[in-house]
Amino acid sequence: MKMMKNALVILAGGLGSRFGDKIPKQFIKINNYNFIEYFLNNINIDYFDIIVIACEAKYRKKYFNKINNLKKKVKIIYSNPGKTRKISSFEALKKIKQYNPKNVLIHDSARPLCSNDLIKRIISNLSNNETAIPYIINNDRKLSSSNNEINSNIKYIQTPQGFKFNLIYKKHLKTKNIFYKDDSSLLNSNKIHFIKGENSNLKITFKNDLSFFKVMQKKIFKHGIGYDIHKFNFKIKKGLKLCGTKIDYYKLVGHSDADVGIHAICDSIFGALSMKDIGYYFSNKDLKWKNSNSKIFLNFAKEKLKENNFFIVNLDINFICEKPNISKYRNKMISNIADLLEIPKKIISIKATSNEKLGFIGEGLGIAAESIVQISNEKFY
Repeated sequence: MKMMKNALVILAGGLGSRFGDKIPKQFIKINNYNFIEYFLNNINIDYFDIIVIACEAKYRKKYFNKINNLKKKVKIIYSNPGKTRKISSFEALKKIKQYNPKNVLIHDSARPLCSNDLIKRIISNLSNNETAIPYIINNDRKLSSSNNEINSNIKYIQTPQGFKFNLIYKKHLKTKNIFYKDDSSLLNSNKIHFIKGENSNLKITFKNDLSFFKVMQKKIFKHGIGYDIHKFNFKIKKGLKLCGTKIDYYKLVGHSDADVGIHAICDSIFGALSMKDIGYYFSNKDLKWKNSNSKIFLNFAKEKLKENNFFIVNLDINFICEKPNISKYRNKMISNIADLLEIPKKIISIKATSNEKLGFIGEGLGIAAESIVQISNEKFY
């Protein structure tokens, strides 16, 4: 089998007894993400060819819906955890041995704040070293249990820990002691290459650690703009549809149902997600979409938001036309869009303006719609 370059192991088998909750701490949701989801969303998973998560089967289906969406980008498999960390780690390594990775990073699921920069530095250091183990120095005054001053700098070891795969696999294979704190402790000190870790890469151990996690969570906001315009077919006096609402006025000309409102919303969402425009996904040259209900397009946009773990913060739609009177349909249109996107009505605005009798729109020959959307990786409702 062709060698893969990098593998990632996430150890998620712990019970979190010190945390004191009904479920293991790694599955507690903060702003709609558990620790593992948050970690994977905030690193560049393109660094990895395969990810293995050591987790009990009973938790996978219930807590890993968002993680399963990532399977389109990277191969994700699961392994069963053992009664100690060492066993869990070795079982995960055995799962990926068949894929022959060159490097492996082993990470604790209780460290969701690890940055993409740290991941990148670990992988970079593995180019010239057999290991890359992050650490930090705590500058607080240190006393022994007998209250004697400790003057030496103490390294606090973090994860993810990077290894040449064959090195750490063989060490696990030969080591019979199952009570090791982490994978680097299996190695002799001359095999360990230390790199600077991150103070923010906190291990969530107790409930009061969550306050720091909430403060440090990286909130991402993106914006997108959409625009669409269609002319009226004055031969068909009925059939106008805007934001899924039927209106007693001339039908718009289009390959689908020509719902300019929904088309503009779709393009604004695609723009916020750095995707291509609606015509790329639903070409007007494809007979498949002839006379299609534009709800299909909006549902596609909604699924793309879910796949990328983003939520709509605010949606602003503006119609430009001389006729018909949009205002009396406003509430119905907001309700339709809210239902289709599964978002609250209160974060949707629909407005209308005329073109002051100027140009194509001003002559009453058609309708244009523009949409501006704000999305975030945090859900605010």
